[in-house]
Amino acid sequence: MDSKGKLQRWNELVLLSLFRMFQATVFLLLALVGANLLPQQPNIPIRVAAISYLLGAFFLWQIARRSAERITLQVLIGAVLDLSTAAVALHFFGGPASGAGALMLITVAITALLLPARLAALVAAMAAMVAVGEAAYSVWVTGDESRNWAQSGGYGLSFFIVTGLIYWLGIRTQESRALAEQRGQDLLSLAEVNELIIQRMRTGVLVVDLMGEVERYNESAWYLLGMPSPRERNLSRFARPLQVRLREWLIAGRHDPAPLTVTSGVPPVIPRMTKIGANQDTRILIFLEDETQLSRRAEELTLTSLGRLSASIAHEVRNPLGAISNAAQLLQESEDIPELDRQLVTIIYGQCKRMNGIVENVLQLSRRERSRPEDVLLSTWVEEFLHEFKQSLPAGQDSIRVKMENPSLRALIDPSQLTQACWNLVRNALAYGRQPDAPPEVIIRIRQLDQQPGAVIEIIDRGPGIPEKLQASLFQPFFTTRADGTGLGLYISKELLEANQASIEYISVPAGGSCFRIRLTAPAPQGAG
Repeated sequence: MDSKGKLQRWNELVLLSLFRMFQATVFLLLALVGANLLPQQPNIPIRVAAISYLLGAFFLWQIARRSAERITLQVLIGAVLDLSTAAVALHFFGGPASGAGALMLITVAITALLLPARLAALVAAMAAMVAVGEAAYSVWVTGDESRNWAQSGGYGLSFFIVTGLIYWLGIRTQESRALAEQRGQDLLSLAEVNELIIQRMRTGVLVVDLMGEVERYNESAWYLLGMPSPRERNLSRFARPLQVRLREWLIAGRHDPAPLTVTSGVPPVIPRMTKIGANQDTRILIFLEDETQLSRRAEELTLTSLGRLSASIAHEVRNPLGAISNAAQLLQESEDIPELDRQLVTIIYGQCKRMNGIVENVLQLSRRERSRPEDVLLSTWVEEFLHEFKQSLPAGQDSIRVKMENPSLRALIDPSQLTQACWNLVRNALAYGRQPDAPPEVIIRIRQLDQQPGAVIEIIDRGPGIPEKLQASLFQPFFTTRADGTGLGLYISKELLEANQASIEYISVPAGGSCFRIRLTAPAPQGAG
């Protein structure tokens, strides 16, 4: 039993002890002043029994009040005391008809609430033995023929019935109490979750009354209101424009969609208001939407729509572009066209190939799958990458070299998307990162920067480098410095890496050349979380 249940049983035991004190006091008063009710019976045994009962009840009450240990034993001792006194009362007051049997029923019922089933049945059996035994003693020993055996037996049976009924009701009560406590805990947990959600919402939420007194607000509202002091509770003191907008809404009954600058130093907001309740104590719930966030969401939706539109256009352009390319290739192979026309056909065919590259890149962006990061051993990954790259785009044995300072370096990334990003970088390095009349030389270096978590992959070439004025535009879509470039390779690489919580940056090489550095996220330590 938990501490809460034990405390509840102790409280019930104290109440039972107080009831026993009251019952003993009433019994003593009857014994002292009720001698005329018993003209033919000795009063001294009754008074001795009443005084003993009162002393015992007082003793048990003191024990119950001071100690919450061995509650079951205390209840059993109290039940024995009650039944012993009830036996005396039954004998001298004239049997169960005198009302002593009803007192025994109360004792049996209360102990059934506090005792386990077997002990409660034992108390009921003891009470039944007292009722029947007193009748037998009166008839067979004292010769009192007024005792009603059926009445005594009925009381004995009623003790078991009351015990079973009370025990069943106790179980149902405990189940109902446990269910109520569980639902209370669920409601409390739900309230805590709701409170946490409201506090972490990006939308500002505050509750005010009709006079503009703020009752509560979440973190976003506190920030959008200019981070007022907790002692400031009236909107007119720290958010006068919002107070004016609230009054206008209360009078006109409609929202003003125009952004509102609450105070200097915070972004403009768009307030939305609604009433809670319909009486005089109506509260008003105000939602504050950050206007910059709304603009950013609208921009994201626009970009998404444009991306889908671009993919659709690219897909539609692909078929006629393929037909033009095939026709230009057939014309180029024909022997009947003049040399000047052949040169024009070559230009057409080359531009078709360039347009097809743009279409492929756009479709690649639209078909990009969600990243599935995993713990990747970079030494194994780079070996597979280099083998696959050399098979698809054959290069000289010395064209691409790998430098790995620590073979045990790992990263949390989608290996297929990392391969796709590095594929674009290495292909660009081989195509553009070379000196005139010199073979390309590309280095893939994997290392860990000093005092920084996570590994980096650097793609280094020995070409002329990129002018400083163009470096800021490198990762923008369709930016290229060559006539035959699509301007999407670096952009796609950046998008793929950022989807994996990685980043890419361009670094100039002092001795000449370019370096694209990829910063990867380190995996969680073994056993963490």
